[in-house]
Amino acid sequence: MALYRDQQVTGQKYLVRASSQGFMSHNNFSCACTSVAADTRAVVLDMSAMNKVLEFNDDRETVTVQAGITFEALERTLLEYDMSLPGVVVAPQLSGMTVGAAIMTSAHGSSLVGPASIAAFLQSALLVDGTGDIHTLDAPGELLEGSLGMLGVVTEVTMYVQAKKKMAVRQIMSEDFDLVADLRDIIDNSEALALDVTWNPTAGMYQARVWHETDVGARGDARNMALQPPADWLAALPDRVHADQMDAHDREGHMCEIIGEMSHFPPFAHSPGQEPDETTPPDTAVGWLNHMASASCTPHPGLVDAAKAAGGAKGALHGSAPSPSCLLGAAKWTPYELAIHSQDFSAWLADARAVLRHARGCPPFTLTFRFVGESDAPLALSSGRQVVAIELSVLSSPRAGGLPPKFARLHEELLQMTMCKYNGRPQWALATNRLFRGAPCAVRDMYGAAFDKFLGQRSSYDPAAMFVPPLFEDVVERREAVRYAGCAARMDCFCTADEHCGHGHVCVPGYEFPEYRVCAPIEQQDRHEL
Repeated sequence: MALYRDQQVTGQKYLVRASSQGFMSHNNFSCACTSVAADTRAVVLDMSAMNKVLEFNDDRETVTVQAGITFEALERTLLEYDMSLPGVVVAPQLSGMTVGAAIMTSAHGSSLVGPASIAAFLQSALLVDGTGDIHTLDAPGELLEGSLGMLGVVTEVTMYVQAKKKMAVRQIMSEDFDLVADLRDIIDNSEALALDVTWNPTAGMYQARVWHETDVGARGDARNMALQPPADWLAALPDRVHADQMDAHDREGHMCEIIGEMSHFPPFAHSPGQEPDETTPPDTAVGWLNHMASASCTPHPGLVDAAKAAGGAKGALHGSAPSPSCLLGAAKWTPYELAIHSQDFSAWLADARAVLRHARGCPPFTLTFRFVGESDAPLALSSGRQVVAIELSVLSSPRAGGLPPKFARLHEELLQMTMCKYNGRPQWALATNRLFRGAPCAVRDMYGAAFDKFLGQRSSYDPAAMFVPPLFEDVVERREAVRYAGCAARMDCFCTADEHCGHGHVCVPGYEFPEYRVCAPIEQQDRHEL
């Protein structure tokens, strides 16, 4: 209210963004201090201390929490009260994300039988708008999901919860000859509640995790271990990723080894004595939904103790020996998630295969598929359509000295093909700036009339535009990226000239889609084939 009044009286402009300590930012939506005009003062609201559970209502089966609470803390507290989050897998893949951030960025899990985001299960919310007025919003998900904090600051939300739920997750590893038909069979015939899939096209394999509810008395305390490979493996990863990126023509095959090893690490782990009994099918993990839905960098004490007892660092969890904190800290992890209409998935997969068949070696990325139901919120990732969310996150070395990631030409062709041919919407939190400005197609146009609807809502709640980051203004105006030498190597643009690609690389047409320009290493005379 004070800032709004000052702006009205003195004309001083402000940019206000709500954030929290320890958050991971992959683009400039969340940052108040990036690309701010000289006549604008930036203000960051630290929401870290607003992390409390305020009230349980047993009659309504709701919980009221402050917006700064993380999913990890919320899920732990709910289980203490014999409760689970609503739906099936609505928590985002990273449990360190706050509830407020998940709502504002349209973060999601994966679900086949209902919504896959927490926003759909909100009963109410408190919102402080751009004039300082406080609004109590009923069923606010349709307004808030994907709004990027541009309507105001959400301080607390009340969400529906349910009695604690135990899940049995079957893990399937198979060849990918007929991936679409296999997934369709799982969806149509297995009565699964949720499904997520990791595809390794270079190896011709996929891993599917098929979620079913099971009896709460079933033995098993599985936890999501996706971010916690063995400590000795994590400790060696930075040097291995760096060596791979320096090996531009993939003569040594470091990444093939890394991805192959990662594919054999179990996605879930049980404490000793808590493994499922003989009535549980093989390759099935059993545990509480609260522990299995999201991946954490916090080791579970019981599992750490068991790893120590099993023989020290060898095979231990990351908390049992000096090592990088988790997979996210062991190498540079750059997320890219785009959502396409589910009806286009089969055609997209065929095009992706065509691009990836040009790989001479192993690209430093795998692809993960999650399934998200339609939302009515204007800027939700699944606004107006059911989507498959495709994650193409990249491992690279922070010591690479401005070189593009390995196989950048394939990754960049996949990104542009997914965005422009398949109207793939970038996930607001899990994408870099170059997907929002400078791609061959405009993000604004991917939302159609819903985008204009949101602009009207934004003006109503924030008439002085104090909550609008410059990057969103770029989206509104369909602005091009500011290109400079090495911008594509820094993943800040898509190239249009050789100088954008960094040392030893040139800007060339894509293999299958020459309308998209990509960075490729200068070919040497002695081309090496794996």
